[in-house]
Amino acid sequence: MNRLINELKSILFIVTAIFIFRSTFLNWYVIPTGSLLPTLKIGDHVVVNKLSYGIMLPFMQTRIFSWSQPDRGDIVVFQGPESENQLTLIKRVVGLPGDKINFTNGILTINGVLAKQELQADRTPLENLGGGETAESFSLFIESGFSKYPHYILKRKWNSLTDAETQTWVVPPNKLLVLGDNRDNSSDGRFWGFMDQDRIYGRAFLISYSTFDKEGSFLPSFRNERWFQPIKN
Repeated sequence: MNRLINELKSILFIVTAIFIFRSTFLNWYVIPTGSLLPTLKIGDHVVVNKLSYGIMLPFMQTRIFSWSQPDRGDIVVFQGPESENQLTLIKRVVGLPGDKINFTNGILTINGVLAKQELQADRTPLENLGGGETAESFSLFIESGFSKYPHYILKRKWNSLTDAETQTWVVPPNKLLVLGDNRDNSSDGRFWGFMDQDRIYGRAFLISYSTFDKEGSFLPSFRNERWFQPIKN
């Protein structure tokens, strides 16, 4: 009996340690939708650094100390707004507090600097997107000019809502504007507004592994080329 109790205590200690580690240091997040395609594919398992911007209380999504704030281009995990049922979401930071942003016919201008969008002939990043998404209906671009690293974005070839979209924002204090890279298929700040900085859990920095549903198979398959792939922000 004592042996059983000791084993249960050991298991409880290990489980508690894992929860504290995930809540305070590193966590992981499975990409459920295509809002960040092709940067993050459906079924990617990403690792989130919860110390990127400060320290959070274990078991609570409350930051008790901050040493930095997200930069433009960071891919962040956060608690979504009430309109998104406060689900955990992942998006790219586009606007920081005080930024003036124009989104004219799908092209970003941030503080007077026009972002570049270059159409890509090499469509390799569109292979095996997951979730039933097919590459044929998308145009692939590299967007640059406002973040540290260029990154891919998608637009629909036909009837692109993004290309007809024009909005202007001034980001308030302590707020962020976040967008998805899949511009015609992302519920983001264009629709539900700004995100509170204190809702950010951390920055996604690594794809640990990636799975997808293979037609005719009951078991998930792996995207071997995405194992331990860094996420450039």
